[in-house]
Formats: sequence, structure tokens, C-alpha cells
Amino acid sequence: MEDDAQVGQGEDLRKFILAALSASHRNVVNCALCHRTLPVFEQFPLVDGTLFLSPSRHDEIEYDVPCHLQGRLMHLYAVCVDCLEGVHKIICIKCKSRWDGSWHQLGTMYTYDILAASPCCQCAAHLDS
Repeated sequence: MEDDAQVGQGEDLRKFILAALSASHRNVVNCALCHRTLPVFEQFPLVDGTLFLSPSRHDEIEYDVPCHLQGRLMHLYAVCVDCLEGVHKIICIKCKSRWDGSWHQLGTMYTYDILAASPCCQCAAHLDS
């Protein structure tokens, strides 16, 4: 698993994620976009998709794992490989542009909110119903 943190911190990040999940009594996570259940593995990659942290709790996303990183409350979310690769049509709720997660690396842990960071605007994405 790779992460957007400094080199050599991958094992610490893996332990952080597993500890946060354990504290929430979770051995699965749900995709933030399609709600698919993703089993969590103890070795890399941890999920069939990617994980990310957000400083904000997304009310429209049912499943999050609260955790603390450097004394700050963060929320751990996952996005499945199908949503990242565009199997589901995901649109931005603000600008109505299609969200493309294909450039995100599978098995990665991003320490920023990938739904709010790119590519269309600074807001969360959701599935087009």
C-alpha cells in the first residue's frame, strides 16, 4: 500500500487504519458512493479500492470511521474500485460534472478528502440516482 505521506510511514499508516477500524468494531467498510461492503484485510491492500481521510463528516455518506490523526478528529472513508473506475455514474452534487476517480491509486490511503479535492470543484460527489 502506498500513501501520500512521507516514505517509510506506510506501516504506521496501516496500523493507524486497523486501530481506527478496531476501535469502531468494524472489519468491513462501505463505499462512500455506492455503499458496497468492502472487507478489510490485514495486509496490503487493505480494501478493494482506496481509503481517504476527511476533516469533515459528510452527512450524505452513511458510513464513516471517526479517528484521530495528530490530535485532530478525522473521518475515514472508502471508495470501491468500481466507483473509482467509472462503473457507476458519479456526479458532483454542486456542479453536476461527472466525477472521475480513475487516476487514484488502488490500495492507497489519502490523507485528504478525494471527493472534495478534484477534479470538478470543491464539493462532495454522490451517485446519480
